[in-house]
Amino acid sequence: MACVRLAAIAVMLLGLCSSQLHAGETLRAEARRRHDDLVKVGFNFTHGLTVGAAPARVEFLVPPSDETHELYLWFAATKGLISIRVVGPNGEAITSWKATRGEQRIVRRLLPGKYVAEIDGGPGEGVLGVKGPVIGRCEIDAHQLAEHAAEPRNGFHWPYLLITPKMKRATVLLVLPNNGGFISEDVQLLRAAATCQARSELEMADRLGAAILIPLFPRPSVGGEMDNLYLHALSRAALETKVPKFARVDLQLIAMVDHARALLGDGVDRRVLIEGFSAAGMFSNRFAVLHPERTLAAAIGSPGGWPIAPVASAGLTYPVGLADAQQLTGAKIDERALRAVAFFFFLGAEDNNDSVPYRDSFSATDAAVIMRRFGKTPVDRWENARKLYIAAGLHATFKLYQGVGHSITTQMHADMEAMFQAAVASESRLPERADTTAP
Repeated sequence: MACVRLAAIAVMLLGLCSSQLHAGETLRAEARRRHDDLVKVGFNFTHGLTVGAAPARVEFLVPPSDETHELYLWFAATKGLISIRVVGPNGEAITSWKATRGEQRIVRRLLPGKYVAEIDGGPGEGVLGVKGPVIGRCEIDAHQLAEHAAEPRNGFHWPYLLITPKMKRATVLLVLPNNGGFISEDVQLLRAAATCQARSELEMADRLGAAILIPLFPRPSVGGEMDNLYLHALSRAALETKVPKFARVDLQLIAMVDHARALLGDGVDRRVLIEGFSAAGMFSNRFAVLHPERTLAAAIGSPGGWPIAPVASAGLTYPVGLADAQQLTGAKIDERALRAVAFFFFLGAEDNNDSVPYRDSFSATDAAVIMRRFGKTPVDRWENARKLYIAAGLHATFKLYQGVGHSITTQMHADMEAMFQAAVASESRLPERADTTAP
């Protein structure tokens, strides 16, 4: 009889464990869906959490801004209760609650400073998201990460971060132009944003045998329709300004690259891999076209509504095209080198993030030319941009991803890495003319 009772208890316990495991998987799937939904609607800071035996803590920084933020919290427990508390920089509790399952949206202007979310209880799953100017707090192994101070005598007026690969000796640099999404010259904020930007690419860089270089360029506050010094997008004003610390950040970046190559030792290619999304995609695109002799491959996501046209046609002045690029930079573009660069452009078919109608990177004249000649939306212009790159004889792939907004999906990232791997393996020995476009 005792054996029968023990067997019955064992079956009951197995059933209970199976039920808990199933509930856990269901919650994890829901958390992933909610996380992806936040990304699709423009939440620029998202964090998924598995709540367990130990309390969890998430920190983020809010830079000075007049914008309104949206804070989103969702947590659900498979057992017991989960408690959540979010505290602002002055010690104010932004929210605090305890429940088996809860969801909350808070819309308000957050004061600048550090915010801490404390989560305890469970076990369960959760998602935290912030929409608006925000910077996550990310850790990188101190043995890999070094910050190098500005060296104006060597050509760069701002610091840069250098992250070495974990398993291999670096043979190439992966440049990630910084793009915090906010106006600031505060190096502490720029560093925090850049560290999280770099953190997301560490695994890919390791597989590529690449060291990551990310500059800490600022986004200065300037006024006037034609005076936006959008360094993060390598705007026209960024090429025209005479202020030494802001002038020619493209050349400052090249000086950083050469400085890093000297630190890393022999065998690091002078041509870089460069990757950017949104404003950083604009920078990556424009840098690669202006400096093809220093670019091995460029991955360019959602570049502000219009990839720079690689042609010098009348009326297509920088940054729409290259009609006056030599006049602006004082150097002729090396067309042979440009045909050797591998370009990968990617865009979500539902991406409506369009810089063209705004004055942060295009003038009113630029906007009128783009709208009239190439289309009203980023997606409308995509095929026209592709045709210009192919007509110029460039090795360019343009890919549109269905059902995706202004975000980088897992598939986009995988396609980008495949392109980089091919470029590194071939050492950029590409045919002079090849249409490798994807539908």
